[in-house]
Amino acid sequence: MNEHIERRLAELPALPGVYIMRNSQGKIIYIGKAKVLKNRVRSYFDGSDHAGHRAATLMLPHIRDIEWIITESESEALILEANLIRKHTPKYNVLLKDDKHFPYLAFSVHEDFPRLFLSRAVRKDGCQYFGPYLNSRMIAQLQDIAARLFKIRECKLKLPLKSPQRPCLNYHIGRCGAPCAGLVTKEEYHKAVLQTQMLLNGKRDDLIAQWEREMQEASDRLDFETAMKKRDAIEALRATGIHQKTDVTDPNLSLDVLSLRRNGTMAAAVIFEYRNGVLCGRRHYRLECRLEEDEAGILQQMLVQWYLDVEHIPGEIATDVILDADREPLEQALAKNAGHKVSIVNPQRGEKVGFLKLAGANADMILVEMRAEVQKYSEIDQSVFELQKVLGLKKTPFRIECVDISHLSGTNTVASLVAFKNGKPDKSNYRKFIIKTVTGVDDFASMREVMTRRIRRLEEEGTPMPDLWVCDGGKGQVDATMQILKELGHDKDLPLIGLAKRLEEIVFPDDRKSIVLHRTSPALKLLQNARDEAHRFAITYQRSKRKKDLEVEWLKMPGVGHETRVKILSRYKSAEAFMAAPLEDIVDLLGKVRGNSVREQVKEYCAKFIEPLGSDANEEPPAEPRSHLKVAMYTKH
Repeated sequence: MNEHIERRLAELPALPGVYIMRNSQGKIIYIGKAKVLKNRVRSYFDGSDHAGHRAATLMLPHIRDIEWIITESESEALILEANLIRKHTPKYNVLLKDDKHFPYLAFSVHEDFPRLFLSRAVRKDGCQYFGPYLNSRMIAQLQDIAARLFKIRECKLKLPLKSPQRPCLNYHIGRCGAPCAGLVTKEEYHKAVLQTQMLLNGKRDDLIAQWEREMQEASDRLDFETAMKKRDAIEALRATGIHQKTDVTDPNLSLDVLSLRRNGTMAAAVIFEYRNGVLCGRRHYRLECRLEEDEAGILQQMLVQWYLDVEHIPGEIATDVILDADREPLEQALAKNAGHKVSIVNPQRGEKVGFLKLAGANADMILVEMRAEVQKYSEIDQSVFELQKVLGLKKTPFRIECVDISHLSGTNTVASLVAFKNGKPDKSNYRKFIIKTVTGVDDFASMREVMTRRIRRLEEEGTPMPDLWVCDGGKGQVDATMQILKELGHDKDLPLIGLAKRLEEIVFPDDRKSIVLHRTSPALKLLQNARDEAHRFAITYQRSKRKKDLEVEWLKMPGVGHETRVKILSRYKSAEAFMAAPLEDIVDLLGKVRGNSVREQVKEYCAKFIEPLGSDANEEPPAEPRSHLKVAMYTKH
């Protein structure tokens, strides 16, 4: 197994989807589905028992690349797999799979008296097709509903007949209108066909509303028998729970779902192609963009290029990028190339939002792959990507900075700045600050000085701002820090959050509600590591500064000369150690003239220079953070 395959296996998400195997020429040789992509694909290479089928044995030596498409469920992966296999006909799928396709429901609308029947393929035979369905049981249920509620025939007779014949049992049990016996006209049967089409097109609620109106009209004219039949039909339809919504022969239902993700100079775009209501493929693009370009600008430049050479441009493109004023000229340009109207929409509700989430998840994966080509994937802790997801950040927080202020009752105030890169401590970029403009206890003023000095230095050096700034504290501290960012002109480009210690609550500076993550969340552990590391670094620096200030002063006892100080310091490195020295040693160093009170004098003098006990001094600095968090690529929400 080569290095590239090993890296691709490490990138696999623990989500349902479809995986695609390619050979050295880039040709697709196998397409499969998985409930958990990570486990299923790895099983081909780790010798697991369940992977010992013929596909693994035959194609393993030829696999040179692996791709995947994330889906919401295994059932969606099942349908997508069938569509992709039918489209690409990979070598090993053909060898090991039969040609059975997912079933469709065909409606012979070209006939005078249409019927519903199961079909394994969509043919150009004048029928209207619905599906595909996961199994034939769903089709049987729909055929039963059409017969019971709409009296759609189930027989295979070629109607109309030259002469009427005796109706079959279905007529007598209320499952057919008997067009073979001439007991229903074409107009009446056509009305039932329209209602059946409404049901199969997912317009069940519209159909129920229509029947309710007809029931009320029948009741108003005292036709209670008809009203009762409509009531029973409504109750029967509501009990079915059928919500089939895809007509695979209607071009108006074709849709492209486009999601764009960007980080720095790199961007990734994913297009899901829904043709006639069926997800039939995915296209993805890797883009290089200038820092000053936003997502709307990137999309505007690239959309026309993407659709320049395609055979079909759908009538609707759903995207998560807001275009605003650029929408209309872009729609006109696409419409000119397509030969029909093209609308670009930003769905806010409904199933299209779900489609966008899937496309966005795949775009995130492509962006990760792009980052992995620049630097080794193993260097990026996966908690970084989860943190982006839970915080809703536009940019992945590859670089996080956190500041902590430390002082002892308002004296020796210092600050520490710690940097985390790719989810790990970046100690080469740790910084210490001696607070110069603040006296006494004023953490807000101290934070203002530190952030001002830090941001000004980054601006002078031309270094990009961190992807995320973490503040130790709750809502008050976060709002105060955001005020500082506003004064410095970086409230828009520098995301800020706070981590309140009591409940480990993540606080935002705007009106967003604070969130509390599970204590095992890798994203929470990353924030805790950053906060605790800043606290540890600040306390360590503050203590070292106090100790340095006290190192010489305790030796300046009255009557002690330079040579005696050198002797004392050669034996004892601190005031505490000298105070605890045996009386004989103290007398030997300071002389006998002081008598038996020498120890008391030394204690009285040196005690003034021993580090006093305070809130910070009595607190043990947190342990250094763990270097790596081993977690999954994505977690499902």
